[in-house]
Amino acid sequence: MCILHRAYLLAIGWSLIPLLSIAQSDSLIIQVSTLGGVSSQSYLPQWLVANRFGILDYDNDQVGLLRASAMSYFQLSERLRIEAGLDGVARTSFSELDNTAFLQQGYLKIRYGAFELMAGQMERTVGTPDESISSGSLAISSNARPMPQILLSIPEYAPVPFTKGYLEVKGTFAHGWFGEGRHISNAYLHEKSLYGRAGGKFPVNVYGGLAHFAIWGGETAGISIPDSFRDYLRVFMGGSAQLEEGNSLLPGEVSNAAGDHLGVYDLGITADTRLGKLAVYHQTLFEDASGNNPFNGDRLLGMHVTPENNSSFYVELVYEFLYTKYQSGPTRPGGPNDPPGAKDKYGGEFRGRDNYYNNYLYRSGWTYQDRIIGTPLFYTKSRMKLYDPTFVDPDEGGFNFNIVNNRVVAHHFGITGNYKDYWKYKLLATFSTNYGTYGGINGGINGWGSIENPDAPYAFRPPKNQQYFLTEIERETSSGFTFYVNIGIDVGEIYQANGILAGLRWEAHHLLSKKE
Repeated sequence: MCILHRAYLLAIGWSLIPLLSIAQSDSLIIQVSTLGGVSSQSYLPQWLVANRFGILDYDNDQVGLLRASAMSYFQLSERLRIEAGLDGVARTSFSELDNTAFLQQGYLKIRYGAFELMAGQMERTVGTPDESISSGSLAISSNARPMPQILLSIPEYAPVPFTKGYLEVKGTFAHGWFGEGRHISNAYLHEKSLYGRAGGKFPVNVYGGLAHFAIWGGETAGISIPDSFRDYLRVFMGGSAQLEEGNSLLPGEVSNAAGDHLGVYDLGITADTRLGKLAVYHQTLFEDASGNNPFNGDRLLGMHVTPENNSSFYVELVYEFLYTKYQSGPTRPGGPNDPPGAKDKYGGEFRGRDNYYNNYLYRSGWTYQDRIIGTPLFYTKSRMKLYDPTFVDPDEGGFNFNIVNNRVVAHHFGITGNYKDYWKYKLLATFSTNYGTYGGINGGINGWGSIENPDAPYAFRPPKNQQYFLTEIERETSSGFTFYVNIGIDVGEIYQANGILAGLRWEAHHLLSKKE
């Protein structure tokens, strides 16, 4: 499958070259940008790195970057449009004399009416939050680099026939490749989502949707995970795997659903008011049947305000509340070695410890190239070790999960605005309390350390407060250049860091006439 994957990427790359060379059909957008950054620590502050589609890494304290992209649009008929894009990044770490270059985006899209087919790597998100000032969607945020995939979608709400526009739908259906460098190499992504919206021309609209993701297939030493079409259908339906003679599939794939599954309920309401547009949204994350409830106790709850006059001092305002501490409760499936009174201590059924973004088999978790695909307010193990090189996850003796901090309570604020048309600003402020994981508290996801030894040393006992701040200022010129400065300040009980990114961006839009 790896050879087919490489052949697929090569074919996409070659197909883009002739398309970009005949851009006289409609339009061409060219963008070139450069930036440099420094930090007071050996790592950059949170909002200088997070939610930038992975173009920067946390472990760069002196970084330089050059980025160039070209994107073309071809309107072949009233309903048919083709889009192609190439986007490359060259990056250097001055402190480590390390240079790297990569293809950030390379894609071909064909759109007919409301439907769109995309092949390649393209920056995209799934979920309600406005990623420009949000803390990030719980499903697919703008935190990680785009992975290669084939995507069929209705990307924007489209009217349902015979409803006069008062009912609308959108959705996605995708197959992607995680690639190598993971605990399970060459695993696949399965994605599907469906959203509905009601209200049409009324000033108030309500919407709801469900996004489902699964990591499946792949290989590692001693483990071969079936990836036939029949196995894909089991993943699609959330069914359990079949243990067949001759494969080394782990028993958990049979007793549970095949693959690592993740779901997000997305609900919200929008209203047109005299002050502008108000949107309230609610995301719920779940990973198994115990959390399969739109109001299961954990949530991302947000409010987004856009004034009627976008030339005002502020253009967007957002507040978000993130709570992922519950995770169906602290209990687990009962066993003969449970300490006396374990169930009475916590109450309820033994069905908790959902352990968001982690999986017993796919231990790299909900990450791509070791960057969390969902909310960046969780920590991977490598990121935590930047802040505390002595950090040891008490769960390492068991499953050795990659996400070491997924129980978080946070308040997030964001605002963007203009000043005299050519100055733009963005401010972000996030206040978080970090509780680690249930596995860390208990000395293992199946342990009971918080009962047997409640004072055992653990990096997140007591919980750690951490704050992240960003100030971003841009100055546009009439010649197409934009100067920008980003200042990040992080303070708290986990680490403290100050950093700055400064750069220059040039963008040109060419509207090229069609041949008569």
